[in-house]
Amino acid sequence: MVNIDENEANHLAAHLGQKREEFDEKYLSKGESGNMVINAIPCHFLKDNSCTVYSHRFAGCKEFPAFHVPDFNKRLFTTFMHYDRCPIIFNVVEELKINSGFKQ
Repeated sequence: MVNIDENEANHLAAHLGQKREEFDEKYLSKGESGNMVINAIPCHFLKDNSCTVYSHRFAGCKEFPAFHVPDFNKRLFTTFMHYDRCPIIFNVVEELKINSGFKQ
């Protein structure tokens, strides 16, 4: 899940020509702590494995799949959930299979 802050939501809503209320209702969920996240997997803005709002995407999307963030091994399940729809994850996993001598 990608956390979204107020500025990011405002920016993308404006880009889409929507009022924040409309944008929030259509695309976001709020957790108990008030954090906002996209309310669908895969993301509403992902079409044919490409981001349709790429130049306006959220910070969390820019760093996805966050291989560089500590404790990556604790996010393996979430990472593999996106194997079939994220070219970055697909390519990394396929390369790991080759480098590790993985046999099916």
